[in-house]
This record gives sequence, C-alpha cells and structure tokens, in this order.
Amino acid sequence: MGEKPVFRKAAWSDLDDIVRIYDKSHDAEEAGLTTTGWLRDIYPVRPVAEASLKRDDMYVAEVDGRVAATGVINQIQVDVYADCDWVYKGPDDDVSVLHTLAVDPDARGMGIGPAFVKYWEKLAADEGCSILRIDTNAINKRARAMYAKLGYIESGIVPTVFNGIPGVDLVLMEKFNGTEIQRRLREMQDDKYADFQIALIPGKARECTIGVRTPQLRAYAKDLMKAAKADEEARKELESFLNILPHKYFDEMQLHAFIISEIKDFDECMEAVERFLPYVDNWATCDQLSPKVFGKKKGERLVHGAELLEHIDKWLASDRTYTVRFGMGMLMQHFLDEEFDPAWMERIASVRSDEYYINMMIAWYFATALAKQPDAAMAVLHEGRLDKWTHNKAIQKATESRRITDEMKAYLRTLKIR
Repeated sequence: MGEKPVFRKAAWSDLDDIVRIYDKSHDAEEAGLTTTGWLRDIYPVRPVAEASLKRDDMYVAEVDGRVAATGVINQIQVDVYADCDWVYKGPDDDVSVLHTLAVDPDARGMGIGPAFVKYWEKLAADEGCSILRIDTNAINKRARAMYAKLGYIESGIVPTVFNGIPGVDLVLMEKFNGTEIQRRLREMQDDKYADFQIALIPGKARECTIGVRTPQLRAYAKDLMKAAKADEEARKELESFLNILPHKYFDEMQLHAFIISEIKDFDECMEAVERFLPYVDNWATCDQLSPKVFGKKKGERLVHGAELLEHIDKWLASDRTYTVRFGMGMLMQHFLDEEFDPAWMERIASVRSDEYYINMMIAWYFATALAKQPDAAMAVLHEGRLDKWTHNKAIQKATESRRITDEMKAYLRTLKIR
C-alpha cells in the first residue's frame, strides 16, 4: 500500500471488505496489539455495516484499489450525547457525527485515520454543518491522542452500555467546523444573553441562539462590509455567507439583516432584501432590517421613494407575516414626514389579520402617526377604523410616548373602546 487514500461513499459490494476490517480489528484487539474496547460478535459486526449501507451513510477509504478504512457519517447522535454539556451547542441539523471509524490494522501508520477525519470535516462543511461530534472508549488512548492532535476537545466522559458493550466510559469529543464568520460569532457568544434573548422571541429554540449582543453584531456587519471592499477573499467570504438562506442560527439571521442594512446601492440592497424576507420568522430580525439607502434623501425628498413604495405595496399584500410587518415598518419609518400620503395610512387601517405581530405593527404605526401626522391618525381613531385590540394598543403605545403631549394623552384615553 503506497498511494494516497481515496475516499468515497460505500457500496453494497464493499460489505465483505468492511466486515473484514471489523474482524481484523477484533483479531488485533484480542492479540493485545490495540485497545479499542470493541468486542467480537457484539460490536462492530456485519449487521452494523448492513444498517449503515441501508441508510446510505457508510464511507470507505481505498488505497491501491483496496478498502483500507471505513466509517459512518451522519447526523445521528448517540443517546448519551444529550447528557453532555457541549461547548458548541446547536440544532441537530448543524451537527455531523462520525461513528465506527475502523482502519485495517495492516494499513495503520499510513495516516489514513487522520485523513479520514479530514475528509469527514470537509464533507460536513460542504453540507453546512459547523459542529462535529465523535466518541470513543476512554481506554482507546491512541484514538484520543489522534483526535486531540486534530483539534478535538473532550467535553465529557459518560458511563454507558455502548452498542451492547457494558462498562464503557464513553469519551465525547467535539470540534467547531464553521466558516470564519461563524467562528467569530462563537467568539462573541454570551450564554446568559442568549437565555435572556430567547425568552423575548416566541418559537425560537435555545439551541438556535448563539447569544451575540446587538451592538456587537452591528459593528461586525460594518467590519465585514469594510473588509469586503478592501480584500477579495473577504468579499467572497461575505458573499458566501449572504448566499446561505435560511441560516441555522438567530444571530446569523440578525447579522445578515445588519449587513443588508449597510448596502449603499439601492438596487443591490433591494435584491438582497427580497431574497432575505421570505426567511424572516421573528419580529426581532424583521425590525432590525432597516436599510440606510431606503432613507437616502435629496433635499427633503427620498431619492428612491417611488421605487420603495412599489415594493411596499407588494409586501403589504404578502401572505407572510413578517413581510407584511416589514412593509408597514418601512411606511412608518420613511413615509410619515414630508413623504406622507393619507392613502397609505388608509391602506394600513384596512388591514385585518389574526397575526399578533402584524396587529402590533399597525398599532405602532398609528402611535407614531399620532406624533407625526396627528390629524390624519386621530381621524382613523375617531371613525373606529381599527379593530378593538389594535385601536386600544395604538392608544396605549401613544400614551407611553414622549413625543405625545400630556394634553393629547389625556384625550386619547377617552377614546379607548371598553
């Protein structure tokens, strides 16, 4: 054996070769030549390989046309993984696991084991998995040393019966496998902030939240945009990040929103917004998306006001909650001053929805309008154009605003629907 290993997905025709490696590994164990903790006729055995081939997650390494190593790569986590306090937490679809890595004893010392791990890492990266997890028996010192050398950290040792083998102290190891942008986000991770933040966003799972504070995300977005202008590799990295939708983590979606908000070309920015909006699934990301170029003015007029309104008209007609909310937010932000047109207020007043976050934005819009366009907004309230909940919520938010006079606040309270 002298050639470099060639890695590929296993075929059923490889089954006998895979089992041969299992058997030779058991021979070496029983001869005292290695210490894996595996037991003949218990694990690993032919049914293990057959099950993997059926799942289509068995891989092999060939050297000189002969199968020299085998391993299972999938996203199936061993039950005891749930008992580990992993350093790198994430949703199941961001975790890749390597199981039952076995190298033909006759091919050991050729670097096939480390090469197989590197192959797995690239495969996981190509599939968008940023977290790698693997386990081994605590007595398998050779494997533990190899994984440590490859950058894996031991995050726990759990006593268990492992695949029928009793009395195993299973060493659980992990490694971060993400991009440089993802790595930087992890460096800014604050678990306590993540716990606080997730409580404010219904429907978001804790494992999908890294916990990066908003000011840090804003600053990082600006740094990425600046770097992309100065360096081609940085530009490609940023472009690659923006092409990944949806992101697996809330913080990545937030960063994406902040990056879009920094794009200075209107058409480029709008294209990015349209690509992003279908994946927005929470109020926080929706409200953080606030492109600066949308508010660009020449004198007192918006440079791109007419074009923006065309998109807003489409967003308001969407069946997606946060696309509608975003459209309303853009009207509130950019069209309640010099660009105000009562027709758009009428459009918002006519919206009827069972979605809490749409109705809350309607209330927010009218609370803001009471400060900026009081006559028009007051007319809507007088006429009872809003549903009861939204009407009262708009009044509540207005009375909490510092931009509303005490006199108006007192009058607004008399307009509440009992």
